[in-house]
Amino acid sequence: MTDYTPPLRDLQFVVEELVGIDALTTLPGWDAIAAEDVAAIFDQAGKFAAEELAPLNRVGDLEGSRLENGVVSTPAGFKEAYAAFVEGGWCTIAHEEDHGGMGLPRLVATAVWEMWNSANMAFTLCPLLTEGAAALLAEHGDDGQKDYWLPKLVTGEWTGAMVITEPQAGSNVGAIACKAVPDGDQYKLHGQKTFISWGEHDMTDNIVHLVLARIEGAPAGNRGLSLFLVPKFLPGDDGQPGARNDMRAIAVEEKLGIHASPTCVMAYGENDGAVGWLVGEENKGLLAMFTMMNAARMAVGHEGIGVAERAYQQARAYAGERLQGPDPDSESGSQMAIIRHADVRRMLLSMKARLEAMRAIALEAALSVDLAARHPEAEIRTLQAARVGVYTPIVKAWCTDGAVEIASTALQIHGGAGFIEETGIAQHLRDARITPIYEGTNGIQALDLVRRKLAGDAGQTIGAIIEEMRQFDGILQAETDSPALVVIRGRLAEAGAALARTTHRLLDAAHNEPDLADAGAVPYLDLFGTVLGGYLMARAAVLANAQMAAGGDSDGFYATKLATAEYYASAILPRALALEQAATGGAAAVFGINEREF
Repeated sequence: MTDYTPPLRDLQFVVEELVGIDALTTLPGWDAIAAEDVAAIFDQAGKFAAEELAPLNRVGDLEGSRLENGVVSTPAGFKEAYAAFVEGGWCTIAHEEDHGGMGLPRLVATAVWEMWNSANMAFTLCPLLTEGAAALLAEHGDDGQKDYWLPKLVTGEWTGAMVITEPQAGSNVGAIACKAVPDGDQYKLHGQKTFISWGEHDMTDNIVHLVLARIEGAPAGNRGLSLFLVPKFLPGDDGQPGARNDMRAIAVEEKLGIHASPTCVMAYGENDGAVGWLVGEENKGLLAMFTMMNAARMAVGHEGIGVAERAYQQARAYAGERLQGPDPDSESGSQMAIIRHADVRRMLLSMKARLEAMRAIALEAALSVDLAARHPEAEIRTLQAARVGVYTPIVKAWCTDGAVEIASTALQIHGGAGFIEETGIAQHLRDARITPIYEGTNGIQALDLVRRKLAGDAGQTIGAIIEEMRQFDGILQAETDSPALVVIRGRLAEAGAALARTTHRLLDAAHNEPDLADAGAVPYLDLFGTVLGGYLMARAAVLANAQMAAGGDSDGFYATKLATAEYYASAILPRALALEQAATGGAAAVFGINEREF
C-alpha cells in the first residue's frame, strides 16, 4: 500500500475557484475567512491524515476490532491516534462556536473530511458519527442535555453512535421493536440492535447512543418511534461517567471491509433496563433522527470520495512503476511502465475524471448547506435547503457507486497483483463496498430523489438546477477559441437535454404510474449525477482555460483540468443518453416478468 498524499491543490481549486468560498464571506460570522486561512487548515489536516491516520489504515484492516471478555479493543495505535485527533481540536471544526466548535463552513469541513476518509475510512467513521450525534442534540435536545452531553461530543472527548437497525427492521424502520418503558423522568430500554458502527470501543471514557425505540402503547410503524439518549456510563455525582448502564456489545460482526470499525450487535436492558432520556417529543423520534441520518448520508458520500482518491493514488503510482511490454523508443529492448499503455491511461483518466466530478458535486452541495444555514434572506435559505435535499441522495449514491467503480478499476490496473491482499489495493475495494449500502441503500436514495425531491415540489427545485445548467451554455458559447470547450459544450447540451426530458417523464410517472417511476429511479439518479458532474466539470474547464489564456499555468495544473474535463465530456457524459432510455423505456420491462420466474 502506497503512502497517502493529500490532494491539497485539487481541493483548494474546487473550494476557492470552482465552488467559490467568496460566496460565504458575506454571511454572518464568516466575513474574516481568507484563502490563506483555508490553505493553512487544509495543510494541517492533510498532514495529520498522512502522518497519523494513513499509516494505521493497513494495521486496522489486518487486526480489526475485537470483542473479548465483553471488551471491544481497537487495533494498535487507534487509541493514541484518536487522542491526538481530539487534542488537535479536529472534532470541533464544523460545530457552532456557541457549542464550543470552530464554526467553520461546511464547505471547508467537507474538504477536510475527505482527506481523513482517504487516510483511514474506518477510523474516521467514529468522529463522523460523533459529529452527527452532536448536531442532533444541538437541534433537538433540551437545555439539560445540551449542557451536560453536548460539550463532550463536540470536542470528541466522548463519542456518539446512531442506533436504528434491528434484525427485522433494516430499511423498514417502522418495524422497530426495541421497547422503552417510562420510569419517572427517564425510560428503561429493552431490545437488541444490529449493525451499530462504533457502538462499543476503548478509545473514549463514554459513548452516547442515540436510540430509536417504541414507548409502550405507542402507535405502530414510523409514527410510534421515539428517540432516546442512552449512554454507556450514567452521569456520576461529580459530572464524570459513573455506573455502567445496562447495555453491552454481544458481538462484533466479521465484515468484508472497514475491519477496524467495530460493527456491533448491541443488547439493551438484559437486566433492569438500559436508562435513557427522551430526546425531543414522544413519537417524533424518526423526524429528529433524520437530522443525523441526512448528515450521515452526505458523509458517506464523502467517504466514497475519500477512498476513491486513495485507490486512484495507489493505481497511479503502480502504473508508473510496473514495467511490462517492450518500450518502442528503446534500442536496448527495455520494458516500459504500464502507464504508457493506452488502456491503462484510459482507466486512470476515467478514474480521475469521475473522482473530480464527485468531489465537485460534494463541495457544491456543502456550499448549499452553508447558504441554507446562514444566508440573511429567508427565501434564499429556503431555496438552498431544498437544493440540499436534492443533493443529499446524489452525493450519497452517485459518489459511492463511483467509489466502487474507481476502486475496482484501481485493482484492475494492478492486474493479478491486485487480487493479492499483500498489495493493499483490495482493501480499498472492500472498504468502498459498504458505502452504497449503509445509511440508506443507494436504491432508497434514488426513490427519495424521485418520490420526495422530484415529485414532492412538482419538480421546481430540480427544474431550477437544470435551468442553471442550461443557462451555462451561454458562457460556453463564447469560448470558441478552445476546441476542448467546444466539445464540452456539445456533449453537455445533449446530456442536459436528456436529463430534462427524463425529469419531465418521471415527474409525470410519479403521479400517474408510480411503479414505473420507482423502476426508473436508480438510472435517473445516475443520469442526474452524471450530468451534474459534467456541468461542474465544464465550469472547471472554463476557469482553467481562462488561467491558461492569462499565462497562469506554469506547472500545467490548469491544462490537466481542461483535458480531464474534455475526457469527462467525451467518454462519460454520453452515458446520459443510455441512462435516459433505462430510466424511461427500460423501466416498464422491470414488471414484465412474473416474480416466480426470477
